[in-house]
Parts: sequence; structure tokens; C-alpha cells
Amino acid sequence: MSSVLTGHLHRAGHLVRACDEWSVDELKGLQRKLHGEAHPELLAVYEAASDNRRQRSSSKQALEAHWTEVDAAVAEGPAHLAAVRRDGLCHEVVMSWAHHLTSGVQQRLVREGVEVPSLPQQRHTVVGALQSPAERRVMGEYRQQVSCQQCHTGKISDATWQDASLPAPPPVDKAHPGMERQRQCDFQAKPPCGPCDGLGGQRSGDGVEDMVPLACEVLADASTAPKTKGRYPALATAQLTGETRTPLAVRPAGPGKYIPLGGTLYLGWQGDFMRMRYDFGGLGSQVSVQTYEQARNMSTGATMGIGGGKCECDRSIAGNMHIQSFDPEDPLDRLKLPANQGGAAYLGRVRVKLDGSHALSNGTAVADHYMNWAFHFLVDADEASPSFGLPLRLYGPYGVRQVFDSWVIGDPSKARPDIWQMPKGCAVKAPECSVFVPLAEEIVV
Repeated sequence: MSSVLTGHLHRAGHLVRACDEWSVDELKGLQRKLHGEAHPELLAVYEAASDNRRQRSSSKQALEAHWTEVDAAVAEGPAHLAAVRRDGLCHEVVMSWAHHLTSGVQQRLVREGVEVPSLPQQRHTVVGALQSPAERRVMGEYRQQVSCQQCHTGKISDATWQDASLPAPPPVDKAHPGMERQRQCDFQAKPPCGPCDGLGGQRSGDGVEDMVPLACEVLADASTAPKTKGRYPALATAQLTGETRTPLAVRPAGPGKYIPLGGTLYLGWQGDFMRMRYDFGGLGSQVSVQTYEQARNMSTGATMGIGGGKCECDRSIAGNMHIQSFDPEDPLDRLKLPANQGGAAYLGRVRVKLDGSHALSNGTAVADHYMNWAFHFLVDADEASPSFGLPLRLYGPYGVRQVFDSWVIGDPSKARPDIWQMPKGCAVKAPECSVFVPLAEEIVV
């Protein structure tokens, strides 16, 4: 992703110098200049929307005081923090240049010979717990500075999701050692996650012990090739059960509640449209649509919430989940992170006792186990099974547990022609909602 965004800077005619050729003092000097050139109307828009592109310091005095604090932590901590500090500033300067300046100001600064840094190729990650207050302070600053790259997979609109850095692996569970790796296992784990790690189970709370672990037996490790791909079908319908945490979280800020989940999943990836719909019985529906053009332009698309006789459409918090999210060959994944930095990974083949609530989703199954970031995905690997090659289960430690059954492959709009349409009278709150409207109609926002 860094090389893609840096390429945009080059093609736009900006003067780009590699991040590692800059000193921290040079980057701070440039950021001071850009702070003074920022356009107030742009800043007002970002501030009003709590957009992650908003200016982090309201005055140069506040900016200098903030830098003094962070630089003191760098000086106090281990030597590697200097590179983290420099790279974080490169991210922040590029964000300011791209989002706080008008094109006219950018062109004037180019004529004046002002250079900008490239985005760093390396993403600094933390393995295990940070040992000192200095490390925690500098890495916390870095996570905020690089969050713009998470936006550029689709600009994350909810501030609580803009930092997707994961919490450290939990400590060994004293009562049941190893259970902590069942509840939560991701790319940070040492040793790396095995075939039965990270699959979780039915949960009643956030604690390691607040879970009934999924029964799992290792059949083959990752050295044996998978029989399947880590993918959802493009056009399909499935039943699902499980539970979801409320609020959903990557890094929980407080205790969550776990609510039973049941309903129908519809997938409609066809032509230029990426579509996904959840019908949750009598609780309502959530319909998300994003076009490939929107994805190319870093727009998240739109989501409708339908229920209780009401409908509301707004910009999606994030772009649609890729149907190839757990496949290293996912064409929509611009980051292409290696597995040990959070990219898609195959962990091995397992035999599990599924924990769904339907007769078809609580039997024994053979599955290929895939992981991406903090999420775990089981695909039916039994060649004699009617659902061979189809998803069986999705799990995130502080998110959803979805267990699938009764897959029907084919375009769901054949049976439900209105499935992707906006109901009459739906409250429209963003221009992105036009993805739901037939081209012959006009929508007024």
C-alpha cells in the first residue's frame, strides 16, 4: 500500500524524497510549514465529522509541546524507536500534504522546491508486551500516525475503528494453560498459531475462561497443502448462527456483551458491484454495497439499516469485506502483508465439532483453517461433503462468531429481485447511497 500511495504522489508531480533520507528535525520543520498552510475549510469539515484526517494539534504551540513529549520518550527508550519516530512523521506529513492543503497551495509549494517524504515501506509492529513507558508512548503515537493507511483501503469513518492495531497476546491462562491461544491467536503469537489455535468458541464474556472452546483435532499442519481456498462464493445464500459482541472491538475499551446471532447471509459480487446483506430474523437487515470504482477512489460505499418499519442509509464505516479476504491472492488486497505481519495465512487442516445452533451446523467437520489479522476462517475440506470448498465458520475474538450452513450457490436476486434495492422512504444521509438507486432515478441528499 505504501508504494501505491507514494506512486500517486510521483504521478501528481510532487517532489518526493525517500522517508529514510529525512531526519526527524527536517520532518518537523516541514510539518510546521504545512500546519501554517492548512486550509481552514478543509480542517472544519474533518473536525465536524470526527474524520481521522483532522488536524491533531489546534495550534503550533500545542504541536511543539506534543513533539517535546514524544521526543523525550524516544530519547529515553531503545535505539529502534528513532526509526519508528521518523517513519511515523513521514506518514503524518504525507497525510497533511494530501488532505490539509488545496491543490493550488500544493502546486505553489512544488514550484518553490518543497519536497515531501515517501511513505515508509516498513510497517512497525509489536510482538509481545512493550516493556517500558517510553516504548508504549512512541508506539502509541506511531499507531495514530499510520492510521491513514488503514483509511486508504476505504476511509474509515468511525474513529473507534481507525486504529486497527491488535492488543498483545494474552498471558498464559493459569487454570487451563493454552486456552488463551484458543480464545485469541494472531500473527503476534509466539510460537506462531497452530491449526487448532484462535478458533475460540461460544462466548459469554471477554475473559479467556468465558468461553466453551471449539473441540478441535489437528489432521495436518501448514506444510500440507490446503484442499480449498480461503474464499466466500461470489453469488450465494447461507444460513448462519453464533453470536456477536456489542460493541464490536479490535482493542476492547471496556466489557462487552455477547448476543446470540441468527439469520441469512446473501452475497452478490457481480459486475462492478460488491454486495452483502444480513437478514437477522425479526431484528432487521443490514445491506452493504460498494462498487469497484468506489474502492479504487477509497470510498467505503454505503450501508442500509432496515428494521422496525424504518430505513436509514449512510456511508459505510469501512469498505465491504472481500470475498477473498483469507486468500493470499486476494486481488483487492493492496498491502499484501506477509503472514508474520498480519497477512492471510493457511494454518492447517483440522477436524472440529462445529458450534452452530442448527442441525447442519453442529456436527463434525473436516476443515482447512485460514487466518488473516485477528480473524479465523474455516472452509469445508471434506471432498465428500455437499458444502466442500464453502465457508463453515468465521471467528474474531472480540467480534462475531458465525457458523454457516445450507449454502445455495447462485444469484440471490433471482429469488428476491428487490434484495439490493432501497425501500421507498428510506432516509438518505450520504451521497454514497446512490449505489442502491436505479440509474433512471435521482436521489437528493
